[in-house]
Amino acid sequence: MSDNEGETSAPIIAAAPILDVNMALQEVLKTSLTHDGLARGLHEAAKALDKRQAHLCVLATNCDEPMYQKLVEALCAE
Repeated sequence: MSDNEGETSAPIIAAAPILDVNMALQEVLKTSLTHDGLARGLHEAAKALDKRQAHLCVLATNCDEPMYQKLVEALCAE
């Protein structure tokens, strides 16, 4: 009989890297782009928000048109 008959070894699991918000957002955007689920631009985003197909909406801080911001925020609030 072997000496370590009752012992079982736990599988070694690699630790996931710690992500900050920007890195996590980058991974989500990359994944949705590969699965053809990323709406880019005001027109595509407004269509997805209006059809309630959007799960996440990210509005750029450098958007200088206040009416665009109001439109996207209103569609997100619905």
